[in-house]
Amino acid sequence: MTPREKGGARPPRRRWSACQASLLYAAVMVLLLAVMSWALVDRHDRELQTARERTQAKAELVAEWATAAFSRTDDTLSGLANHFALSLKDEENVWMADAFETLLSQRQQSLPFLEVLGIISHTGTSLYTTQMGKLGYDDPEARAFLRRFLQSREQVLSAVYWNPELNGRRMLYLRRMFDAEGYFTGVAAAHLDLLYFNQTLEALQLGPGDNITFIDDEMRLIARRPGLQGLTANEVLGMRIESSEVAELMQDGAGRSMVITSPLDDERRLFSMARVEGLPFAVVVGDSLNHVLSGWRDKVVLLVLGWLVVAVMGWFLLRHYRRLARTEKELYRSEKDLRRINESLQAELDIAALAFDTHMGMFITDSSGAIRKVNSTFERITGYRAEEVLGENPRILNSGRHDADFYRTMWTSIHEKGSWHGEVWNRRKNGDIYPQWVTISAVRNEGGKASHYVATLSDISLRRAAEQEVHRLAFYDPLTGLPNRRMLLDRLTQAMQAWANHEQQGALMFIDLDGFKHINDTLGHQVGDELLQIMAERIVEVSRESQLVARLGGDEFVILAPELGSTIEATSQQVERIATRLLAKLAEPCQLGERRHLLSGSIGITLLVDGAEDAEACLQQAEMAMYQAKQAGRNIWRFFDPSMQAVAVRRAMLESDLRQAVRRNELRLHYQVQVDSQDRVTGVEALLRWLHPEYGMVPPGDFITIAEESYLIVSLGDWVLETACRQLAEWTDLPNLAGLSMAVNISPLQFQQPDFVDRLGAILEQTGAPSDLLKLELTENLFMDEPDAVRDTMQRIKALGVRFSLDDFGTGFSSLSYLNRLPLDQLKIDQSFVRPLFEDAANAVICASIIDLGRNLGLEVIAEGVETQAHHDWLARQGCHAFQGYLYGRPVAIDILREKLKEAVCPAES
Repeated sequence: MTPREKGGARPPRRRWSACQASLLYAAVMVLLLAVMSWALVDRHDRELQTARERTQAKAELVAEWATAAFSRTDDTLSGLANHFALSLKDEENVWMADAFETLLSQRQQSLPFLEVLGIISHTGTSLYTTQMGKLGYDDPEARAFLRRFLQSREQVLSAVYWNPELNGRRMLYLRRMFDAEGYFTGVAAAHLDLLYFNQTLEALQLGPGDNITFIDDEMRLIARRPGLQGLTANEVLGMRIESSEVAELMQDGAGRSMVITSPLDDERRLFSMARVEGLPFAVVVGDSLNHVLSGWRDKVVLLVLGWLVVAVMGWFLLRHYRRLARTEKELYRSEKDLRRINESLQAELDIAALAFDTHMGMFITDSSGAIRKVNSTFERITGYRAEEVLGENPRILNSGRHDADFYRTMWTSIHEKGSWHGEVWNRRKNGDIYPQWVTISAVRNEGGKASHYVATLSDISLRRAAEQEVHRLAFYDPLTGLPNRRMLLDRLTQAMQAWANHEQQGALMFIDLDGFKHINDTLGHQVGDELLQIMAERIVEVSRESQLVARLGGDEFVILAPELGSTIEATSQQVERIATRLLAKLAEPCQLGERRHLLSGSIGITLLVDGAEDAEACLQQAEMAMYQAKQAGRNIWRFFDPSMQAVAVRRAMLESDLRQAVRRNELRLHYQVQVDSQDRVTGVEALLRWLHPEYGMVPPGDFITIAEESYLIVSLGDWVLETACRQLAEWTDLPNLAGLSMAVNISPLQFQQPDFVDRLGAILEQTGAPSDLLKLELTENLFMDEPDAVRDTMQRIKALGVRFSLDDFGTGFSSLSYLNRLPLDQLKIDQSFVRPLFEDAANAVICASIIDLGRNLGLEVIAEGVETQAHHDWLARQGCHAFQGYLYGRPVAIDILREKLKEAVCPAES
């Protein structure tokens, strides 16, 4: 029987002294503290490194967006340079600046961040700016910047400068322009609205503690999100940042990250910076250290508490050991030693448990792949409870997005290198598929064989969503979700390069909606946005899956159609079919609430065979063809022809000159007399004429259409109405002219203005013209859309005493249903029926029917285009009341009219 079995224990031949036990305890605690400190420092560094990578990636993404967004400014200036070169006359080499005002306005309206566009001569003289602003070169700093650019050899230059007298912060962007021979001709310039940065940052999603700041090279704020408390975006713009640390970060360049106390809100943050390519400022993205290190601080608290628990337990064990050391019974001493060892092991397990409970998901599998343990973060991320996955293979998380080669590569790395990390798409318990960042490490035994596998995973879906949002803002239209101009030009450039070595040919279709601007201006932008979304869906529906549909801005869309045929004839036939289907689809009625809207489209087509040299020029060709379609009557398509270039420049010049015609006193009113059945002059019709300083008298057919399409018809119509009323007021004092009526043509756009009735009343009051002698001539197409609203407006005008004549009756969509409901006084037979009266029996039937209709409705009937006495006699026999045409006189100026009316017989004299 052993001594232990007898109930005693021999004292050891050698045992630890109290001092040795204390030293051992201290060494263990110091070692444990060192290990714990090393782990915390390593974790601290990894947290900061992860934050640096995250903020740097976000800074680069936002900088890429800014570069993408503002590269559109360079595209616009490049396009202006091309138009500038095309508009130089070969013989005289004279710059015709006024020809591009409309083009500049359209380019400016399509880019929300452009404040001003303009053209500067090679001597530094401002040739042209948009009406929305001035280039501001009366500012010394801007002039000096322009002089430096003109003296340098740089092709493109941009700068941000501060001038309180010019309303604060500005950014100037310049591009050199050359003619066809390569000679320097001037500078295309743009002012960029820096508040656009602040508006765009509002659309980005920020995590807790994040902020994004745009800073220029002079250490002034451009934009910041979140904003500064108590300050508006305008007050933040231009604020100087007084911080040497921020200046050091800006000087070090992209890729550098620093921990800095923010000079704006005094909070410690980790900042990363990225330069915006081609622009004089940078993007600085910060993450609060409180947010970055929140998980690390929690871990510090847990580990310190664990260390203290171990220290206290060790201290008690040490005291117990020292007390037991005084006993000489080996059995008792051995049992206490065993207890101390067990309790120490338990403490170590507790610490391991604390480490396992991290903010990252963790799970441990055995060598066969069965899950043995998971932490709470794993349960939160995946949605699985621990009891649902224990014993299962991690394959239950697979989303099916990765093939067998992906997992084969992963396990090869684990077996050969001991670990693997990368992005994996997994599936939650509820079926959602999401991206994870996964790290898998092998735990090997003494024989070097893997006994367990430890995996950590983190949910990166929020970061991926932020990256996708930045990409969407840079390359997609926010209203329709279609690709924007930048993506279109990128895809078009790639397609043109690919087609150079490809047998298949393609086409580019430029689509502009007819009638959209009127609806958008009268019914509001909300209705306009809904119509644009409907039209975008229809265009996508007609196009094929291989075709790219993009929205350039406003009501302009483009279809990039590749691989339509191997020959020009086959490609043309295919694109004609697409254009025909598209026109039919766009012309279908749009029902929004109780309103029914009718739109159509004009399509310009250019074939990508022997076309333009670059994508921008190709797009301009399609746009010119679209304008040709509009001039040909709308709701049709046209192919690009090189002669369109000259026509487009001519039209742009006329439109630019027409905008200045009123100010330059170039407009004139000519008057054509109207007579009754007894050849007495009863009134005149006021007709607009344009005396151009270079081209002479421009025919109305050449500029009225331009005025209607550019919306100038409203201001021109107001001038005509006021001038005619002043003339009518002057005649009231002349006995032989006092009874004459004045007929004035009113455009549908002018009539549909909300304040038209008020303006008409003000003109009558200011001029003193008798309202009963004023006659407004309206066309039938005015009543096609919302006839009830038109009738109400006519009733209000009728209350002023003004009369109405229905012009060009019979040429439009005539409907008898509205004639008896409108307050009309006169029907006007169109000259297209009167002039060929005796050439076609149908014309005679139409004229007689209109006269009978007027008689039955109690309306006066006047015929225009009466050129012969035979015309007059036949119409008079049918019962026509009044006549107008060359038989009685052509439209003449007021002086000639006065001389002519001295010999005429007027109703006032008879």
